[in-house]
Amino acid sequence: MYFLPPLLLLVLAGSGVFASAWVNAWWFLPFLISAVLVGLPHGAADWGVLCKMVARKDRSRSMRGVGIYSALLLSSAVMVFVTPPLGLALFLIVSAWHFGGADAHDFGDYFRIRARHRLLRLTAMARGVLIVTSPFVFRFTDMFGACEAWCTMLNSSWISTEYSRVFQGFIVGSFALSVGIAAMVMLELLRVSKARAAGWLALETVLLIAIFTFLHPLFALGAYFLCWHSVRHISHLRKFSDPGAGLGWIYRLSGPFLFPSLVIIAILAWGTGSIQSPERLAIVLLIFFAIVTPAHQWLVSQEIQSPRPA
Repeated sequence: MYFLPPLLLLVLAGSGVFASAWVNAWWFLPFLISAVLVGLPHGAADWGVLCKMVARKDRSRSMRGVGIYSALLLSSAVMVFVTPPLGLALFLIVSAWHFGGADAHDFGDYFRIRARHRLLRLTAMARGVLIVTSPFVFRFTDMFGACEAWCTMLNSSWISTEYSRVFQGFIVGSFALSVGIAAMVMLELLRVSKARAAGWLALETVLLIAIFTFLHPLFALGAYFLCWHSVRHISHLRKFSDPGAGLGWIYRLSGPFLFPSLVIIAILAWGTGSIQSPERLAIVLLIFFAIVTPAHQWLVSQEIQSPRPA
């Protein structure tokens, strides 16, 4: 299962390289597909995880967790709608934490290096920053335009043009730093005789850089979310489902969160005039993810990625 998501991404990205015009025209498809298949269900499964949390004997700790989750949802929603540029910036930061933390957690599990906490923290930071900055590094104009579209849909504006070069310099510097840190992690893995782990980390890093180099940035990001992140995350959620649950267990685990999520997305799409525009609908999905990701990541860090003995 560990190697399947990168393979799926490689197949999709490889196909896209030979149909670049189609990819540029239909960049929004991975986001729209993930909304139904795995993206929204894997996030809405927070309901099932919260239910398991509340069912524990330590009721005060469980209720405190539900309170923190609710507060994060409310806070991020306020930030996204009241100060859209800050909401977008927070989304980028939390997404880096979320993607990097998930990949590093799985990497540590599979290659049995969970005890090397510092190394995995560096891996998480490098991977998260790489995924978030790569779209800007290789297609800055497209991504800057997407950020402007995000803010315009929420009746605000992105950073002014005169500061765009400063922002671009910061992004490129962060990307270079992430690649350097990833290289340091690989060297350290080689030093401690973990050549297989170092080699696989190198392959993953090259694959991710390649898809952002050759594909439309939002198509590449959506493909990573659809083929890699969501698939791996769902594999961890299986333990929260009922024993013997058959096909569709992820939708049952999502419970009351999935349908309201679709309703909120529909309201956002209607309110921003995006119902008949798949491109704008993809931006609406990103706005929705910006609202729910901070709370989702906090829950993941507590219930799935919490430290465990090696």
